[in-house]
Amino acid sequence: MLLFELFYAYGLMGLFAISVISSIIPIPTEFVIVELLRVGENPEIIVITLIAGSIIGASLGYLVGKYELQKLIPFHMEEREKEVHMHFRKYGAALLLVSPWIPLIGDLAPMVAGIENYEYRRFLIVISVAKIIKSTGVVYLLMKGIQWWTLFMK
Repeated sequence: MLLFELFYAYGLMGLFAISVISSIIPIPTEFVIVELLRVGENPEIIVITLIAGSIIGASLGYLVGKYELQKLIPFHMEEREKEVHMHFRKYGAALLLVSPWIPLIGDLAPMVAGIENYEYRRFLIVISVAKIIKSTGVVYLLMKGIQWWTLFMK
């Protein structure tokens, strides 16, 4: 847990950093959030910090997919490429909307959107809505969990 101690030692800056990183590499932010809530940090500021970092991290993932991974992962069969593009165009928004809640695989969705050349403005809107919902939900649930835990520890 030394890694998480480093992040919450820096407070909100540490939360911002881990939320950017965790949108690309699956690292849980919940440990840092719990510690910040435990020491009395403002939950609204935690939510805003988490949202900003998550959106920036997802955008970085999108750009990595669009400009780097697309070069490394070329499609070999043209008809398969068109099929994948068609499915992502049809279901991409739904995938991006639920992706923050899917462990491990959800972190790859922005990269897939980049690889598939999903329209960036649409990506940004959908991923922002998804990250706002998830960040608010996670902080709220962790606050309730801490309240419940302290109730039973008395």
